[in-house]
Amino acid sequence: MQISHHLKLFWNAGILFLCLHAGNSRGEDVQSVGIARTLAGDPDIFTDSFEGVPAPPDLVVINPAVSNPNLAPNETFVLSATAGNQGGLDSAATTLRYFRSPDMVITVGDFELGTDAIPALAKGEESAQSLTTNAPDVEDTFWVGACVDVVPDEEITDNQCSDGVQIEVAIPPDSDGDRLPDFVETNTGVFVDANDTGTDPNDPDTDGDSIDDGDEVLGTPDGLDLPAMGTNPLRKDLLLEYDWFDDSNDCSAHSHRPTANAIARVNTAFANSPVTNPGPTNGVNLISDYGQGGAFTGGNLINDADGVIAGGVTGSDYQNYKVANFASNRNGYFHYVLLPHRYNTDSSSSGQAELPGDDMIVSLYCAGSNRNVANTIVHELGHNLFLRHGGDQNCNYKPNYNSVMNYRYQFPGVDDNCTPPGDGVLDFSYGDRISLNENNLNEFNGTCGPGFTWDWDDDSTIENPVTVNINQYDSEAGQCGGTLSTLNDYDDWSNIFFGGIGDADDPQYPVEIITEQPVPLEYRD
Repeated sequence: MQISHHLKLFWNAGILFLCLHAGNSRGEDVQSVGIARTLAGDPDIFTDSFEGVPAPPDLVVINPAVSNPNLAPNETFVLSATAGNQGGLDSAATTLRYFRSPDMVITVGDFELGTDAIPALAKGEESAQSLTTNAPDVEDTFWVGACVDVVPDEEITDNQCSDGVQIEVAIPPDSDGDRLPDFVETNTGVFVDANDTGTDPNDPDTDGDSIDDGDEVLGTPDGLDLPAMGTNPLRKDLLLEYDWFDDSNDCSAHSHRPTANAIARVNTAFANSPVTNPGPTNGVNLISDYGQGGAFTGGNLINDADGVIAGGVTGSDYQNYKVANFASNRNGYFHYVLLPHRYNTDSSSSGQAELPGDDMIVSLYCAGSNRNVANTIVHELGHNLFLRHGGDQNCNYKPNYNSVMNYRYQFPGVDDNCTPPGDGVLDFSYGDRISLNENNLNEFNGTCGPGFTWDWDDDSTIENPVTVNINQYDSEAGQCGGTLSTLNDYDDWSNIFFGGIGDADDPQYPVEIITEQPVPLEYRD
């Protein structure tokens, strides 16, 4: 049977109608088709053109997605979406707008998060975009998505917005209360960034330097930008601020500001130390602010014409200068180093420090060489770290206590070849020297054991035993230098105490004030 088709077009009240009649070879009607077929959803009718006229542009937004649907308040995430043209004509350039909604339906009336430019799109062309934004600061469930602005000639305008993507905003668990959520404290011992800190989620101070992990990663709640200064939650940090005087007392005009060279010597001593860390690197990261710029603008010159202060670290001069020049948000984080020409008005002491604590004085009058300044900074800082002139005791000048804390080595530096005289090395003790019984000294053993001889009684003969008071210059309390006793080394590096910064001038521990020797004559250069 042969089917014939007849297409008829006609207008009625300004509306174009189409009728298609089909009949068999005998002229019988088989079926009428037309607009009803389109209404029934036939995709082949009117999709691309009619009588050669393309359908107008039709923009939609598809594939909305988020980088993380479970967010902490204010946490950064990425919202992505794709604008596409499913019409038959090119679209003009337009704007994609991102929204946050309290329900799953995204509309242009929702809270706008940001925009992206969409270029002109050909038929079937798409433009993928994304926005980096932040979660709300409240805990709740939200939906996010995007809408594209209508373009000229677009007729279908109720499909401009994407579906909503659900996000959950909740305060994540923080087991140790360090302001770092447990999920970023990955406990790997490797710091990547604030989203993968490598720290212990059950220890607020993973590296044990008395600065909380959250403060080292995020900065302090009071706005101290510790990360910009170089803190690391997996390596112990020590922070020092230096305020200094310029004067012309006792010699020509000079400044007591520590030089970059002196600070480098101090940094190297701590960086090369055997102090262990939960991270991959031994040593202590010493951070100095002497007004060098960038993140370090706290250290500054103090205007004081005579360069001296009345009293010491507990005196009103010192405390008034600290209040005026040391930002309050540094308390509990920084040690404060004041560098006058002299303290106690005319004292010849080279310095003074709290033990333990966070306050110290370095006062070298006209003897401010880089070596003297660096060695004295480390010496006074050692007192803040709970080290005495004999390590764990007030027993000075021990030849087997190989530390800059020892007056024998404060200025000349420690011994590096197992002979008692200092060799210029700035260091604390490692506790590796043998004990020395002054009643029974074996000169064949020196300070390091067999093979390292030393003539203790200075008679040009190596012998065993001899009886000699080998630290007779000690005059500290306890008078160990005035008696024959057994002298012991001490492992400074394994016993430094970082908690002194926690006193913030309201000490948690009994604090002693240690007043230092004058600069020896041979080092007054």
